[in-house]
Amino acid sequence: MSVFAQSWTLLWLNLRKDWLKILVWLLVLAGVFIAVAAKFESIYGTPEQIKTISDTLMTPAMVSLFGVTPTGVTLNTGIVFASEMMVFWAILMIIFNYSLALGASRIPEENGITELVRGGYPVGRLAPLTAAALELTVVNGLFTIITALGVSATGMPGIDPAGNWLFALVLGLVGWAFGLIALIFAQLVADSRTAGIYNYLFFGIVYLIRMVTDIKNPDYTWWSPMGWVEKAEIYTYNHWTPVWLFLILGIVAFGIAARLNVTRDLGAGLIHIRSGKKTSHFLRGPLSLLWQLHGVSSLLWLVGLFIFGAMYGAVFNSIGKIANTTPMIQKLLGSGGLQHLATQQLLSFVGILGMIFALVAVLGGTMVLNHLFNDERAGYLALIQTRAISRTKLFWAYTLYSLVFTAILLWAGLMGTMVAGNAVLTHTLAYHYFNDVFISMVAVALLFVALNAAFIGLAPKFHGIVWIWLMLSFFISYFGKIMNLPDWSLNFSAFNWLNQAPLHDLNMTHFISVLLVAVVLLIGGYIGYQKRDLQER
Repeated sequence: MSVFAQSWTLLWLNLRKDWLKILVWLLVLAGVFIAVAAKFESIYGTPEQIKTISDTLMTPAMVSLFGVTPTGVTLNTGIVFASEMMVFWAILMIIFNYSLALGASRIPEENGITELVRGGYPVGRLAPLTAAALELTVVNGLFTIITALGVSATGMPGIDPAGNWLFALVLGLVGWAFGLIALIFAQLVADSRTAGIYNYLFFGIVYLIRMVTDIKNPDYTWWSPMGWVEKAEIYTYNHWTPVWLFLILGIVAFGIAARLNVTRDLGAGLIHIRSGKKTSHFLRGPLSLLWQLHGVSSLLWLVGLFIFGAMYGAVFNSIGKIANTTPMIQKLLGSGGLQHLATQQLLSFVGILGMIFALVAVLGGTMVLNHLFNDERAGYLALIQTRAISRTKLFWAYTLYSLVFTAILLWAGLMGTMVAGNAVLTHTLAYHYFNDVFISMVAVALLFVALNAAFIGLAPKFHGIVWIWLMLSFFISYFGKIMNLPDWSLNFSAFNWLNQAPLHDLNMTHFISVLLVAVVLLIGGYIGYQKRDLQER
């Protein structure tokens, strides 16, 4: 029997299992992308509008966020669209493919499904892994076709058929390649949580390399796969080299994953877990158990976000250079005015970073909180509840851990930015600016975690709605002003409710209101969790 036997059958089963997730993600990723393309001409259709946004995109702060905007060419609406959307959409594609890859490989094996399939049916050794890779190929292929056809139909000025297909293909391939890399980490470790940590750690490293090289010397951006998406230079030169690089990367990644798969035992990882040590005297309840299970990963999140913040802070000395090197602005403002302008630019950038760190903090906090439901479905909590541990203790242990962890993650990112930023600045930024951003953004971050807790308690099957609102909120806050979205739509983003800091004083009425809503959600989630039945697979 071939090691690939029944791969296509397993692919069909995977697609049936994941059809709703795939449909929602495709509607969001392809649908929103096409909708933005259709609206873009009304936002940046005139030379004056293009000149204004291009000056903004070429500042170091924006380069670190969006990547390098092409120079030496006449910018048009299509080029600006590609410059704004490429890096950000690549990130979303990677997140989607990580979820899809782990859901088709490590999670079924972790739950014992792979063992049942391989033990009871004539299924080849590599069939589950191959089916996962095929699912990634099919889904990203669908995204590519839908996106290319949709953007072509918008008739945006500056686009061309080759650029449309290249744009969609690069985005599809970056997600596909990173998804196949995720399959490698799924072979190395024995649980999906650790595999996810390794995946995002790898992504964080390549993203930081892209960010630093884009600012310091874009020629070195080739060293990062995240930088390859920019090198396609969509609608400018339409380079196809990144397409071949992603294809090679994906094929090599699958080959490595397949080789690792046949050399390990089913249900195990190649990185062996050490024998357990004597139970700690501190392991006396659900909260200490959470620390025992998630302590190492929590520390990795903290260190990673601190470094992430430090990398952004390291470019602070470049933020104000566009003003300092403009003769007319120098003459109008003088040295004191220039310093004030540079400080205002920095503070505005710190506000944007606060939102980014809040997003990452919510991701970390909700991933821990989701274990309250995932462990329940896996039957682990039934074992815990055979002891004298109430649902009250369980709910509040998971929830409080997640709330505190979220707040500390946000603080770590801002402190990393402050430490590295002030190390390179001649005129340092005071601590209270970063503290103001922390206070405003922590309320929003805790609101998302509280909403997740409410769903777990009241309607656990729908807790994914939190992720949808989180991503839409970030998208609206990140692109809302650049895309001239109507004011009413900006209010849909929770990040915009308290985004005044550090340039303006915090609106205490909004701040208290957000915290009160979070408290109500927590209480509602607790009551619901107390009353509903435990759910197991």
